[in-house]
Amino acid sequence: MEALIKTYIEILKSLNAQAFALMEDKYSGVFLPVPSEEYWHSPVKIMLVGRETAGWNTGNHKNKIARVLGLMPNITVEHVVEEAVTRYKEHQDKCTPNTKSRSRFMQYYFLLARKLELPPKAIVYANLFAWDYDRKSPLLRSENELQEIASVSLRLLATQIGHLKPDFVIFACGSLTDHFIKCLSNKYLGGSKTLSVTPKKIWKFEAGDATCFRIAHPRATYGHQEFRAEVIEQIKQAAVRLSCHRKQNCESEGA
Repeated sequence: MEALIKTYIEILKSLNAQAFALMEDKYSGVFLPVPSEEYWHSPVKIMLVGRETAGWNTGNHKNKIARVLGLMPNITVEHVVEEAVTRYKEHQDKCTPNTKSRSRFMQYYFLLARKLELPPKAIVYANLFAWDYDRKSPLLRSENELQEIASVSLRLLATQIGHLKPDFVIFACGSLTDHFIKCLSNKYLGGSKTLSVTPKKIWKFEAGDATCFRIAHPRATYGHQEFRAEVIEQIKQAAVRLSCHRKQNCESEGA
């Protein structure tokens, strides 16, 4: 955990303030996942990756990229990271098997946990982009801003994958983000190997020692439900094989 947080701080300190139109600063708080004890004890380790935050940490008027840039009085990057990690933990503590949500993304998150018979906290919820802009995608921002947001966000996500070492990563963020996922894989995860593709529906590939799936965002309905269900079923079957393989290895080591 300490190593992950230290890396978060180092990456965020590299943000270039010159890339942003600070007079139009409507960014959300930065989204920084941390693993729970349930994740480390889970028989199968899964990351579910959305596209961007949805007004994360904005109700308390802390939705300024200027805070992360160290441009606010008495606010340091260390302070922002501590605040973001605390916020994430509080959010996860509210995620129980009985939690109800109007968010289609969170509904899929809870469905995934239920189908795999895992506590929701055992699944790490992450985002491709660590910020949203005015509750919308940063994809709509200027080229300079988008490039900076994407660059730092991908480094943060690569760090999360490197520290958490998931068995499966589900990118539930739609085909418009394939360019960024490929950049993540090629630049930080040692490349990717495509296993199968149904154009604009599902892309299955290997990257970063994980089996990965890119599907539509859960709010996309027509023609996408079957692929979201297919991902869960594939992980469910693979998890059984993975569990048996790990059990055999443990027995061999103990012999």
